[in-house]
Amino acid sequence: MLLDDPSYLASVLHDAMKSEIKFVTWNVNSVNARLSRICAFLTAHKPDVVCLQEIKCRYQDFPSAELLNSGYTVELHGQPTYNGVAILTRDPAQQVVTGLDEEARVIAATAYGVRWVNVYVPNGQRVGSPKYQYKRQWLVHLEDFLQREASLVGEFVLMGDFNVILNDHDTAHPAKWEGSVLCDPDTRSALGAIMERFGLEDVLRRFAPGPGIYTWWDYRTRAFQWNDGVRIDHILMTPGLAARAVNAWVDVEERGRERPSDHAPVLARLLVP
Repeated sequence: MLLDDPSYLASVLHDAMKSEIKFVTWNVNSVNARLSRICAFLTAHKPDVVCLQEIKCRYQDFPSAELLNSGYTVELHGQPTYNGVAILTRDPAQQVVTGLDEEARVIAATAYGVRWVNVYVPNGQRVGSPKYQYKRQWLVHLEDFLQREASLVGEFVLMGDFNVILNDHDTAHPAKWEGSVLCDPDTRSALGAIMERFGLEDVLRRFAPGPGIYTWWDYRTRAFQWNDGVRIDHILMTPGLAARAVNAWVDVEERGRERPSDHAPVLARLLVP
């Protein structure tokens, strides 16, 4: 009987285990400075797909061996000192694409039959500055990039550090951030237009709809102690994939650990065929 065949049972178990995958987006604020925290997180949560931002290193300086020992293959788009994005997967990723310009802020790859787009949107410094204009133009280029992706793969997950507070529920003190590059109406509108064009759903809000859910707290003001946070790290999904989302949440405990990033990881679970 098939039920007596160990290889058959192992195959069924493997298929059952992979009917749902867990994934995470996390601005780690230097992968090498946060390596012990990352490895501990991977051991505790065992995500299938990990999108990291602000890795702050080139390929040759990335701790690939340590992450391989944790069970992950690595695809990255890096540069020294600043920016940098990476996608870690348990099963090797395919069709890897990077962009948009000389700054390492976008990487896309396919794993588990899903297209993952990992972004680190420019901060913008202050409204009206050259860096703000760069942020505005960068979002235009991102929309073009996503259009090319959509024409090839249809559905995708877009996630990362967007440096955009989507609405006033995403900050503990809206008045404090009014007029800042994180709350700038034009930037919000630009990201909103991208979301509308591709039907992207802010999946975390389906499972955590109320205020008080944040992903970044300023080191300088001890903001985490007072939960004076903002939500700028997002998981956005096209309709077909969003319909398969099982859960989404912020791992706030990770932000409170020793030598944390100033961002907390955002996780989700997704049904896969």
